[in-house]
Amino acid sequence: MSESPQVSQGSQQPLSRRARREAAGDTGFRLNAIPFLIIGILVVLITAALLWWFLGREEEPEPIEWTWVEDPADGVHARGVPPEDWEAGWCLSGYTDEETPADVMDCERSYDVQVLLQDELDDEITEGAYPGDDVVSHNANLRCEEIALSSSAIESLGAELQREIWYPTEDTWNNEDDRLVSCFLTRADGGSLRGDFLDTSDDDPDDDEEEVEIVDEQGDDNDDDAPVDEEANEDSGDAD
Repeated sequence: MSESPQVSQGSQQPLSRRARREAAGDTGFRLNAIPFLIIGILVVLITAALLWWFLGREEEPEPIEWTWVEDPADGVHARGVPPEDWEAGWCLSGYTDEETPADVMDCERSYDVQVLLQDELDDEITEGAYPGDDVVSHNANLRCEEIALSSSAIESLGAELQREIWYPTEDTWNNEDDRLVSCFLTRADGGSLRGDFLDTSDDDPDDDEEEVEIVDEQGDDNDDDAPVDEEANEDSGDAD
């Protein structure tokens, strides 16, 4: 008789989970997606911040350079002078407003406006928060009214004059640290001026100064008419 092969009846050791994965060709290496997601979000945020910084920020304007000519043949002392450099007494040509550069002319030539005042508000006004439109405009108008004009220059011109006044608004006060009051002399009909209208004499300006209308560029015309005493008028009307 031939012997049949014997089969071992011993128990077979089960494969571990790792062994089964390796047998199936799975090495078990897994990538965790969470760190990559966080890195991607950070890259997007940093990119957006850089774009905002480069594209959204306002760059400081370059200072305007200008040159002064003492005795100009054409009457132009300086061209394109920015408003922050204007000085009282200067005569300006090409004037648009108190924020646009203009040329400084010899006052004996034809020009648009003469700078009467270029100064900050009084110290008691500028301390603290914005004091209100009424306080600022009142103080600015008083500063402009105090400037004496030459009656002889006004008579020589033979035209009606007015004073234009600019002062801070609440927005420029808070956002631009604006405390500047500017007062300009112009012709009421928009024509040209010629001559120096600032009074340089030592006489009392109240003796011979002619009244010039003040135009508030941030409000209505300033009305300085004295109040009428109605009771006094009634008494004078009853008298025989």
